[in-house]
Amino acid sequence: MQALAALCMVLANSLVAVMIWLRRHPHVLARSEAADPLLRDPLTNLHSGVVLVQRLIKAQRRRRRTRRDGAVIAVVVFDVERVIAQAGSAGANQLFQAIAGRIQRQVGVMNPVGRYWDRCFVSVVEAIHSPTWLRTIGLRVAASLRHPIEVTGLDGRRLELRADIGVGVVHLSPAQVPVEDILHDAQRMAEAARRMRSRAATMNPGTREVVPVEEANLGPGRPRHVRAQPHLVPHAVPAAAQRPLRP
Repeated sequence: MQALAALCMVLANSLVAVMIWLRRHPHVLARSEAADPLLRDPLTNLHSGVVLVQRLIKAQRRRRRTRRDGAVIAVVVFDVERVIAQAGSAGANQLFQAIAGRIQRQVGVMNPVGRYWDRCFVSVVEAIHSPTWLRTIGLRVAASLRHPIEVTGLDGRRLELRADIGVGVVHLSPAQVPVEDILHDAQRMAEAARRMRSRAATMNPGTREVVPVEEANLGPGRPRHVRAQPHLVPHAVPAAAQRPLRP
């Protein structure tokens, strides 16, 4: 008993000593993602493409265990040259920042949003009630991003611009699919959505064709007795070029 008591006292004193040392050396545990330029986009402070791929891989592993449906949303911004001509590079940066904020508000803070490359944003929604939610989230994101965005023009005055965007929505089923294929499909759908009225596209499960998300045959909706849960697909928050696939 005396030996056990002495061992406990030694462990307790050691733990206190380690805590005191860490308090005097906070940089040991303070290395955050924001401090690493490879993990955060410097303009929007969103996750970088590297982090997005890692998050998607982890989400795929968790979904294989839970057997839940999910979604990957890609937003491609077109005709940025027009924005630069009207508002300059600073105005274009403000446009990207506003787009990033609107995407995050629509998908919710629990679902990661990142800048895959300079004109492409990607979000991973790990859990949804049913494939019919793809229609809801796709139309919601597209509608939010099509509202005017106020930026500062070259002469210092405020301008209202409408972003030329396309939204691609990929259904993540319980089946295992390579991450690079998911990201490729999401970007391809976002590019095709530019020619669609709603600016949101997905793949029709029956024909495997890229169609407007509102016309896709996504199957029956969720049962009526199942209530919507904000942590799965958050409610909307009202809104005030082919590139390499790998970052």
